[in-house]
Amino acid sequence: MKTELLAVFGIGTMAAAAQDGLPDITVLAERRSDGVVDIPGWTLAEWNQVQLSEEAPRTLDELLAKEPSFSLYRRQTSLFGNPTSAGVSLRNTGATAASRTLVLLDGIPQNDPFGGWVYWARHDPSTLDSVRIVPSAHSVVWGNQSPAGVVQLTSHSPFEERHLLRVGGGSQGTVSAASTHTLVADDGSLGVTFSAFGLHSDGFFAVPSWQRGTLDRRLDIDTVGADLKLAWKAAPGLVVEPMFSFYEEDRGNGTPLAGNSTEAMDFALRVTSEEAGGLSWQALAYHQRRRFESMFTSVNATRSAENPSLDQFHVPGNGSGGAFTLIWEPEGPWSLNAGADFRQIDGATNEKASFIGGRFTRLRHAGGEQGQAGLFLAAGYETDAKTRIDASLRGDAWWLDNGKRLETSLVTGLPLRTDLQPDRDGLEPSFSLALSHPFTPCLQAGLSAGTSFRLPNLNELHRPFRVRNDITEANPNLDPERFYSVEGTLDWQALDSLSFDLAVFHHWIRDAIANVPITDPAQIAAIFGTIPAGGSGQQRQNVDEARVLGLEAGVEWRPREAFSIGLDGIWSDTEFSESSKQPLLADKPFPQAPDLRLIASADWQAWERLTLSAGYEYGSHQFDDALAARRIPSYTSARVGATWKAREDLLLHARVDNLFDEEIATGLSTDGIRTIAGPRSFWVGAEWGF
Repeated sequence: MKTELLAVFGIGTMAAAAQDGLPDITVLAERRSDGVVDIPGWTLAEWNQVQLSEEAPRTLDELLAKEPSFSLYRRQTSLFGNPTSAGVSLRNTGATAASRTLVLLDGIPQNDPFGGWVYWARHDPSTLDSVRIVPSAHSVVWGNQSPAGVVQLTSHSPFEERHLLRVGGGSQGTVSAASTHTLVADDGSLGVTFSAFGLHSDGFFAVPSWQRGTLDRRLDIDTVGADLKLAWKAAPGLVVEPMFSFYEEDRGNGTPLAGNSTEAMDFALRVTSEEAGGLSWQALAYHQRRRFESMFTSVNATRSAENPSLDQFHVPGNGSGGAFTLIWEPEGPWSLNAGADFRQIDGATNEKASFIGGRFTRLRHAGGEQGQAGLFLAAGYETDAKTRIDASLRGDAWWLDNGKRLETSLVTGLPLRTDLQPDRDGLEPSFSLALSHPFTPCLQAGLSAGTSFRLPNLNELHRPFRVRNDITEANPNLDPERFYSVEGTLDWQALDSLSFDLAVFHHWIRDAIANVPITDPAQIAAIFGTIPAGGSGQQRQNVDEARVLGLEAGVEWRPREAFSIGLDGIWSDTEFSESSKQPLLADKPFPQAPDLRLIASADWQAWERLTLSAGYEYGSHQFDDALAARRIPSYTSARVGATWKAREDLLLHARVDNLFDEEIATGLSTDGIRTIAGPRSFWVGAEWGF
């Protein structure tokens, strides 16, 4: 059997403290040196351990969403959104819910092997030391899944003893608890970290009251998870870390029959070594197992009755991979970063379809395998004038194997469809060049350009889905997306109390994957057979060319040490610029891509232990479909909060989100049913370190 290999992902950050004569261990933080990522413009946003504690988000994406360039596919926290829509869309680069951003936890990819989405509720913020968003032109060394950027999650050091308990509760019957503990042996050679967490919420109604029927239910959710990590200083400068994690969630999707659930398990082993002369290396291997299921239903016009429409009762996804990274940072202006990585993925959807006469009549099995292998090299050079030049080069081999779609009648047991896709493979290059220069100690500019790619995931290739009466079909013939990106940045510390930052970016995307509407009757009959009344049909297809042009800017004013005001925003213009297969798509914007998003914030340390905060967010209108026919209105949302350090080891939080209880639309189906985000909610929490 062919060994299937992996897309790029970076090597995780963890610092290990030296104890009992052993030398300091510096776990590889990036596929670049620490000095590079600290340059203004190399990161879109970053949060350290203190900030993570003070923000106290229920799920990690709620924290990341305070950066205007970050969004999930819909205006909805992952706590109440369908996990399949929880892919990352940095700077509106996603024309579908599939993630164009790679998410890493200590070097291990967190994007679902089958669908690429991210289970944000799985990552308890109290276990993290830092979170960083790296933009597109600086992330090409990670290759596939990272053409728009990388989100890096870094755990706490395994050699610093620590005990932490977090509890919280609030509106919509939401309660949560998390506990994390690190124990270190007396001689400092062994560390054990264990964490566990859980959350329950009764949820809220996703359909507004003026459209709601007797059938509608709240979006309830239950999650539970645990992580175990060992860290062993096997020799001077050498750390061995086996890891295990488990996660499970169950969701209701707003009606009695509709819902989904997930079970996830990860195993990993990481070995890190720091040698003399600025040389360090890391080897990583992991295996991921996912089990997903989802029930889709059709609801009548009065929303008083529903029938099953698609039962995806078993959607397994498995991923195995590894990486080796070598970093050389000698004394002097040069740094070098090189390595290789691989990944093997297999997955399928097993589902019952065609609900007729009170029963499902069709059984479908569709899936396949995907593999990638890559080599990368990155070099950096800093001149005497502090001008920094960085170049990255990467090459990937990929293949798609054993693709199939088999359908059987549940009435007669006879085969109805047997589609066996031919195996495919290819080679994809990625490279980037970046230049940064400090014109003065207070003014720094950067310029970068690069190209990378994204393979269609197994979900796009094989799994259809349905939102009410709107059907989206899979497409096993999809080609990889190719991104070309340029960016210019400017960071100016105008005064000690006033700073500005600015970024201008442009992405060109060839063969962009989109949910393309099918309007020709012959194609509708061939692809879908029939479409429910008031519904629509679309299929994942490659669009010849698309683009994203944008500007991101921010200003922070700190008139006093205890008080700060900030305003950050992003404007972007998205467009399907060329579409030969569906001419109606040309010149249309991406679905779920607002032109403008603004976030204002204010923080005031009222006294030594009490900090008050407030924020205001605006998002312009956007469309729910690729033909820009279903318009979702603009929105505003305000929040207030307070953090009180009751004792040195006890931190208390309180906040109100959507303060004025605005109705924020997140979706609009063809039959006019609107989906909304959460109403006003109150949240209190406590974090106790002991």
